[in-house]
Amino acid sequence: MKAVEVQGLSFSYGHHPVFSQISFQVERGEIFCLVGPNGCGKSTLLRCILGHLQPQAGEIRIGGTLLGEYSSPALADQLAYVPQSHTRAFPFRTVDVVAMGQIRKGGLFAGQKGQTRRAMAVLEQLHLAHLAETEYTSLSGGELQMVLLARALCQDSETLVLDEPAAHLDLRRTHDLLAVLRRIAKEQGKTILLSTHDCNHALHLEDSGATVRMALMEQGQLSPGDTPLALLRSDCMRQLYGMESRVVTVPDAGGRHFLATWREGEET
Repeated sequence: MKAVEVQGLSFSYGHHPVFSQISFQVERGEIFCLVGPNGCGKSTLLRCILGHLQPQAGEIRIGGTLLGEYSSPALADQLAYVPQSHTRAFPFRTVDVVAMGQIRKGGLFAGQKGQTRRAMAVLEQLHLAHLAETEYTSLSGGELQMVLLARALCQDSETLVLDEPAAHLDLRRTHDLLAVLRRIAKEQGKTILLSTHDCNHALHLEDSGATVRMALMEQGQLSPGDTPLALLRSDCMRQLYGMESRVVTVPDAGGRHFLATWREGEET
């Protein structure tokens, strides 16, 4: 059974088409990366899959069941979401924000002590326990992004959906994020669907031993899914971004692969 199946999906904002007739599948336990330039529709596609937006055509199945057939609690068992941006309205403690990931599992006050213990365990897993008592309105952008990841992990859903999860993270936090994603996919069998601007994230995850596929999104269309090394060819990057590129192997980094990019005519 597939974790996510999208068939013939089309979406428009009014008279402005965003994508048309998109189809792809996400296998259980894999990391599937959506890559593409700004404004190509990655976030809109994810919001359709989450049920936040209604497409004009096509169907979405989550765990083999049509999206529209799920109740909100049942869908929360299947999908957890880490958004690209988040409005902080109230000065909750960080541990309470993380515990909110369990609300749909049993109500706001059901088993509150157990929810707090679970939230603390996830914060410790992400090396964020020192922020537990901090008002989350005072967190930096990068700290907030990791806390939102912790909240999604606390929900313990089958599939984790992340929209540009590393957008606000520094180098170390980005490394920590990718390590967590690899671990929950490999060790817990979770499925991960994420959008990213950085192709090196997909290469890093693939090099670390996770099962990774990616698809390239451009002008309302999506390429067939394949491994990062297979898709990150110079002709694909030239078409997608108008950039020259080459995947290089760094022996001193354990043979890891990196995508180097430059504009035509620049010194390399």
